[in-house]
Amino acid sequence: MTAALRGLRVVEIANEISGPYCGKLFVDLGAEVTKIEPPSGDPLRRWGPFPAGRLDPDRCGLFEYLNAGKRSEARDFADETDLAGVRELVGDADVLIDALAPGTLDGVDPRRVVVRISNFGRHSSFRDRAATPLTMQAASGWVSTRDPDRPPVQAGARISEFVAGAYAALGALTALRIAPADRVTEVDVSVLEALLSTLPYPMLLAEKMRTLGLPVNTRSAPMLGVVRAADGWVGINCLTGQHWLDVCAMVGLPEFGEHQFAIMMGGPERADFFAKAQPWLAERTVAEIVELSQALRIPAAPVADGAGTLECPQYLERGFFIEGGGADWSFRRPGPPFRFSNTSARGEPWREARPVAADPSLPFAGVKVLDLSTFWAGAYLTCYLGAFGADIVKVESIQRPDGFRYSGAYPHEGEDWYERSALWQATNLNKRDLTLDLTSQRGRDLARRLAADVDVVVENFSPRVVEQFGLDYPSLVSINPDVILVRMPGFGLDGPWRDYVGWALNIEQVSGMSAVTGYADGPPCNVQGPADPIVGVHAGVALLGALEHRRRTGEGQQIEVAQIEVGAAVTAEPVIEYSMNGIVKPREGNRRRGYCQGVYPTATDDAWVALSVRDDADWSGLVDAMGRPELLEDGRLASADGRADAHDVFDDVVGSWTRTQMPANIVAALRIRNIPVEELLTSDQMYDVPALDERGYYEDFQHPVTGRHRYPGWPFRINPGPRRHHRFAPPTLGQHNDEILRAMGLSDDELATLRRDRVIGERVTGS
Repeated sequence: MTAALRGLRVVEIANEISGPYCGKLFVDLGAEVTKIEPPSGDPLRRWGPFPAGRLDPDRCGLFEYLNAGKRSEARDFADETDLAGVRELVGDADVLIDALAPGTLDGVDPRRVVVRISNFGRHSSFRDRAATPLTMQAASGWVSTRDPDRPPVQAGARISEFVAGAYAALGALTALRIAPADRVTEVDVSVLEALLSTLPYPMLLAEKMRTLGLPVNTRSAPMLGVVRAADGWVGINCLTGQHWLDVCAMVGLPEFGEHQFAIMMGGPERADFFAKAQPWLAERTVAEIVELSQALRIPAAPVADGAGTLECPQYLERGFFIEGGGADWSFRRPGPPFRFSNTSARGEPWREARPVAADPSLPFAGVKVLDLSTFWAGAYLTCYLGAFGADIVKVESIQRPDGFRYSGAYPHEGEDWYERSALWQATNLNKRDLTLDLTSQRGRDLARRLAADVDVVVENFSPRVVEQFGLDYPSLVSINPDVILVRMPGFGLDGPWRDYVGWALNIEQVSGMSAVTGYADGPPCNVQGPADPIVGVHAGVALLGALEHRRRTGEGQQIEVAQIEVGAAVTAEPVIEYSMNGIVKPREGNRRRGYCQGVYPTATDDAWVALSVRDDADWSGLVDAMGRPELLEDGRLASADGRADAHDVFDDVVGSWTRTQMPANIVAALRIRNIPVEELLTSDQMYDVPALDERGYYEDFQHPVTGRHRYPGWPFRINPGPRRHHRFAPPTLGQHNDEILRAMGLSDDELATLRRDRVIGERVTGS
């Protein structure tokens, strides 16, 4: 726990997960949060998990995790006295978190910032559309095919609801930097955009596939992905061509080394490879495979469920899971998803030392950032800071460019193929690019000179990398005493897995995301999306807290955001369930307790619809739409809490209707009856969503190599605040070498010498 936001007063009027998780992050930063609940309590209190045999709303583990450290008050908005009390409480707050239906709290305003969380955004023509977490995942591209023989499936464990809450906290903290004293600043958060923002830019990849003459919705499978070992599931996750060659050698199949692309794209070699690799896997335990893979620097990790996550030696050694509950009940829950080296409460509380108002369009103007990150998580954070005014200098080298440049780019595209990655471009807008060979003394000296004059340094390598370069926190403090260093290692800065290599899929697997996604009788499935960007969002939340702490105290610090801990923080439910009751629940596919719902085929090949029946009114409307009035006599279909086979019967009835209908007709028939329904969004459709265009989610920029593209922005609007999502196009390799180094005082002769010796450059070595 840190005192970064000591004295900041927050009122939370929100149910379920998104709003309360936003409030939880404020608690983790030391703010005072008051939660206002209806007299019946937050509905999440009745969700569970509960201690075995005790359905007690005061002993709900998930609720306690999200709301520990908050003060709770029960108020009835229909009572004038209670409503007056709410207005007074909110009016004295600095931040209001509003996650009720749009318009419910109109006119109830805090001193500074109100963050409003809604499915499609408060200012959207879709704002009143009925929705559930399943239909929101469908509308944003989160529901996807993970087994070609079964319907596409959602991400499990309510992960998507945590995602929106994290973005809401980031938006609120950003708004606090610019909120004027004479009016309320609104942060309008869209859950649709939050979920779309965590995907690996499928709309840009679809655009690229089209230009290459390939199917636009081509989706490669991670290799090896999730596979079965002797005693469980293990993830082996090749990120580079070298990883693949090493995997082939490890399993004794070197002859497949040259077939990586065909196998990833589902070619005929795929089945042959897995058939030959499975005996090797079946002879070894998960621990043996992970240990051997990591010794070869192959990203591999156990696929942990609630029990496995709690027993993971890395989490145990780092003490991440902490005690929750009360005197007569207890359980283990995730701790804060970030760690601060300086947690002091020095300086005046926030309310007595308000930030000085800045240009509302540039909340981070004047902040200098040295970006030493690679791939996605760290770069996502710096892209955000640069979008709203920070000066970002991104450091790569011509010997070893950012590895993300090679994701979704292909050598046959030409000598400059490493400039053509849509994933790299979308994560690196708003930055200036500098190449420095950090293995050379001159390169390290220049990096240290840059670090001496910045506010923030960001990196997300394995811990030993920056330490070898002399850019760790003790080294930085010696030249820049009040610097803030944001470190985002995959597994943490200490613990037995400290030096393990890993990327997003490893995080999903270790933290429990994969284990809860998929069908009960099938394998765990990679979510393939949120791990990296949501780590970047949490790092942003932590950094804004640290910047506020430094503004009040003059003190910098190191922030550690271990990626596996962020993953576990947003996948809390299975860990809490197992801790309380010793139960590992089976994967739920597309189901959810309390609803009947699913993903169903339509009369159009490869087009699916997701729909939810929440109550009797929805069921009556669905029966009417299907023209099956006789089904109203069969009450068991109206509730997921009925017979054990209610879901199966529901799926049969609904599926038999949807497969005879065009998807647009299904959506129209149910939407007019206020039933949550969405057609599954595919990559090639993501540029064609009216709600995104009207909110300006995409922005056009001209890239010097690949031309004009529409890049996605951020999932909220701040008013008054930035009117655009980005400031300028992503740079080419070393594009700003001369500009940056001349500003440091280097002469033309010195620049020429650095180029000659390949300390700097503008083309990858050998190209």
